[in-house]
Amino acid sequence: MERVSSHFETGEVRKTVGGTMIPISYDFWKPLIDYFIKRCNKFRIDCWYEEVEGIQRAQLFGESVQSDINNMKIFEGQITEQFIKELIEHPFDKEGKIKWFSIFFMNDKDMILSSEHYGSEFSTGWITDEDIEFIRCTIPKEFCFHTFKEDEFVIDLENEDD
Repeated sequence: MERVSSHFETGEVRKTVGGTMIPISYDFWKPLIDYFIKRCNKFRIDCWYEEVEGIQRAQLFGESVQSDINNMKIFEGQITEQFIKELIEHPFDKEGKIKWFSIFFMNDKDMILSSEHYGSEFSTGWITDEDIEFIRCTIPKEFCFHTFKEDEFVIDLENEDD
């Protein structure tokens, strides 16, 4: 069975009061997170320094870790029922966007799902045909959706120095 990953992002956006471009609707958020988070045991959240609410909420669930990215605060932690409740029931800030710039959902070290740019862009680790169908049925029609086969990512490291 070949392994497939995916990338999908919004095709239509709206602008928040602060000027951030986000999806027109986040109706897909709860079912998408609920579907994939069951496979995950760890998370990483990235917030810009000015995202005070996102930082305050992230530090309740994770530990701050060193970041090489200027002006970014990173948190890592275990996925708990309280964290899931926060993601599903209270994901938005005062502007109506996801409060965290990026969230990476992992099973140990394997990335299962990432949400980036305030829920405007997503990537998955290896997924099944059933997962692909679920994503396609859950995301808005205006989202761009792409899948990639494992063999499309093969890098010839032996010839890298040539």
